[in-house]
Amino acid sequence: MNTKFHTLNNSALLVIDMQRYFLAPEERAFLDPPRELIPNILSLISTFRKCNRPTVFTRHAHKKDEPTGQMGRWWNDELPWDGDEDSEIIKEINPTADEVVITKSCYSAFENTELDKALKKQGVDTVLLCGVMTNLCVETSARHAFMKGFQVVVVEDACATKNMDYHKASILNLSYGFADISITADILKILK
Repeated sequence: MNTKFHTLNNSALLVIDMQRYFLAPEERAFLDPPRELIPNILSLISTFRKCNRPTVFTRHAHKKDEPTGQMGRWWNDELPWDGDEDSEIIKEINPTADEVVITKSCYSAFENTELDKALKKQGVDTVLLCGVMTNLCVETSARHAFMKGFQVVVVEDACATKNMDYHKASILNLSYGFADISITADILKILK
């Protein structure tokens, strides 16, 4: 692993948009993710919990009575709506009652949310990102985290998107100036 980070002592795990809208086969935005996606994310979550490090979950959802702006224009308003089943985090992920779940309505987990404040209040200086979609919400959140002053690590084999070309392009772009790229096994070794 080629990294610039020396410790994960003050790190948090950001689990991006692991919800039915992207992961249930009957949903219109189903990604058909790689087999290892959910097991890798579950391993990261379990290890962060054992190490008493914060894990924050996001879900993408829009309020039915508010304008959807550019997201609605781009996606023809075929979006996950707050309160609908497709906006809920999948059962396998299962955040605990004391873990933060942030609802966002754009690609970045930091835009118009309390995420930055919540992380800084806990002394977090490094964020590890996993989830979906690599080239949209994961990448935008990673770039935004960098701009907010966090060290950023993207866990490549714990992210997915519509196709491998988008995934690889996003990882390549992030690795040049925004984020350290790692894999689940290497992160688990560092944390243990």
